[in-house]
Amino acid sequence: MRIIIGFTMVFLFCSCASFSDKMVKDNKSPLLENDLSKLEGKYELFPDLKYDEKGNVQTIDSQESRSRYNLNYFVKSEKSKVDYSDSYSVEVKLLNKNLLQFITKKDNEIMENAEVGGELKNGFFYLDNKYLKRNGVPYLAGGYDNRKTRIGLSKDNGLLVNYAYDNSGAVLFMFWAGSAYNLGFHYKKIE
Repeated sequence: MRIIIGFTMVFLFCSCASFSDKMVKDNKSPLLENDLSKLEGKYELFPDLKYDEKGNVQTIDSQESRSRYNLNYFVKSEKSKVDYSDSYSVEVKLLNKNLLQFITKKDNEIMENAEVGGELKNGFFYLDNKYLKRNGVPYLAGGYDNRKTRIGLSKDNGLLVNYAYDNSGAVLFMFWAGSAYNLGFHYKKIE
């Protein structure tokens, strides 16, 4: 009986989105606690570069991809849809060592304002906007939907965003299904 309970507990707690350090390690400039203020600045709302799973940098040339993966998509909500425009920007302010403010502007007019907590770990600021949803009874007849975001600085002082997603589950621990992936994007610093 203990074996079954132990086995169940392992599977119940193993579903978690994890970040891929390989994806961004060659492009990041690690943050330390005394230089968190380096995150402050004005950035483009739409990404100009993306990182593949091997860490290779690719230019984003699709307007649809740029628009879909705007910075607010990762900071505030995946439902954040913004029409592509060069006049959007996001100002990042450090309110304290555990709180960032993201102010989205269009033509210098404030459109959205979000304060997001987090903590500095491994050279990145891990945002407290994690999402974990249980569907049914995990691994007996259901699973988990999990996502989280961390931000940092790129070597050219742009904003680096790493997003992890995991959706997994099973029926009676036998029929497994799901997907997991990481996304990495670069947002150019304006000021």
